[in-house]
Amino acid sequence: MDRAELELQLEVWKDLAISKQMLIGAAAEALKIKSDCSMDEIKEAFEKATKRATEADANITKAQEDAASAIAAMEIKVKESDIAHNKAMEASDKSHEERLVAEHRVNAGREANSDLLKKAKAEIADKDKALKQIKKILHDSPENVVKKLKNLKKEKMDEANLRKKAEEDARKQKKEKQKAEQDFKDLESSLEQSAKLVEQIRELKTFSEAQYDQLKELVKDKKTLEKTPVLDEDLLEAVESLSSKDDKKPDSGDKATKGIDSNNKESKNKDSKKSATKKKAVKRKPKKK
Repeated sequence: MDRAELELQLEVWKDLAISKQMLIGAAAEALKIKSDCSMDEIKEAFEKATKRATEADANITKAQEDAASAIAAMEIKVKESDIAHNKAMEASDKSHEERLVAEHRVNAGREANSDLLKKAKAEIADKDKALKQIKKILHDSPENVVKKLKNLKKEKMDEANLRKKAEEDARKQKKEKQKAEQDFKDLESSLEQSAKLVEQIRELKTFSEAQYDQLKELVKDKKTLEKTPVLDEDLLEAVESLSSKDDKKPDSGDKATKGIDSNNKESKNKDSKKSATKKKAVKRKPKKK
């Protein structure tokens, strides 16, 4: 081997040694270890770095799976929120219709009670006329007394039938009033449930937005995430307003029923006085004869 070839080989080995040393230095710097470390230390550091990279990949995969699960759960909750929103709308419409029906029944009851009061006043006026007739009978002949008593008996039967009809109408009104009150209670219960449902929808909205913000930090492609649907705040506030306004219940039916009962009692008292007066007339007339 000549000198030129030997120098060439030495130069090659020198370059290889320098390259190896630079490679070791770069590897040590990348692995964050001392530059004068041995190959075993470099190997050990490389294995640790590889292990950390594998664990990082596994963590990323797990995070992606968790994100996918969270997205799926959020989609389910959003669907449930939509279903709950639709149910709330249906309940609101139904509650509004039931409220209108109940108000119509209450107004009808008031009109019926007014008619009954007018009839009761007319009956009282008729009884006053009957009392005046009894006074005239006391100064009449026995034949006319018997005839007029028969007429009065017939009028009394007619009045009893009218009173019976008025009492039946009053009982019917009482039943309708009880049914209207039950309808109001059912309406109030439906509105309370609607208010609770609105509160749950708002909580679900807040939870969904919080989950979305957390997932946005974990997922690389943020475009794959869908934002939480916007709620109809006007509708939710309308449902809450209905539930807050349904605290007062109608009491006009009670007053009307009490008025009818008092009128019936007055008519009964008048009838008893009238009957007593007629008995006195029958007893007194034979003495005149």
